[in-house]
Amino acid sequence: MSFYDYAYLTSNDAMQFVKATGVTLYITLMSLFFGTVLGVLLGLVRCSKNRVVRTLPLLVIEPLRNSPLVTQLFLIYYGLPMVSRIMLDPYPAAILALSLNTAAFMGVLVHNSVSAVPDGQWEAGLALGHSRVSTFCHVIARQALRLLVPQAITLYISQLQCSSLVALISIMDLTKLGQNLALRTLRPFLVYGIVFLIYYVISSPLAALARRLEKKLAFHY
Repeated sequence: MSFYDYAYLTSNDAMQFVKATGVTLYITLMSLFFGTVLGVLLGLVRCSKNRVVRTLPLLVIEPLRNSPLVTQLFLIYYGLPMVSRIMLDPYPAAILALSLNTAAFMGVLVHNSVSAVPDGQWEAGLALGHSRVSTFCHVIARQALRLLVPQAITLYISQLQCSSLVALISIMDLTKLGQNLALRTLRPFLVYGIVFLIYYVISSPLAALARRLEKKLAFHY
């Protein structure tokens, strides 16, 4: 590929990549924040001893886990205005869809992590005079966290990649910008190579953080 080929991308295009990266990170971080909070709540409710109570989160978790994210995005952005007076702009619609999807998977991770702690740990905490809440906070949660954190970060990386679907509702994220530039320059390999590289640069530190935290938490619970 000659220098002439690279000339199709201008300094203005470079700034567009910076802005699009900011959009991708904004939508992803907002979604992960709200999705994590809701997911932790759903996961903890799933750990309830009451059969009815622990079944209720499944009404949210199962449909979201077992349907494509793109259909959830379209239902919120295109479908919701058809059945109600609620019409969301692209950004809120994207954040809502990604947050709910994240919450569903996070809820499962939280439930599985808590359930993986042996029952003997509960018995040991209660035998030492702790209440169930105190036992959970000081004994169970620390061990569950060791299992949860690496899986949660892997989920975050996956959701970062899934955020590319917001391009389908005309949000100018990295993927949408890549589509526009590829059509304009007729250099899809170059343009999508840059998009690929940016996603990789963002995701790699998260993967490294997951490995580091896994090692650190292994010695602190």
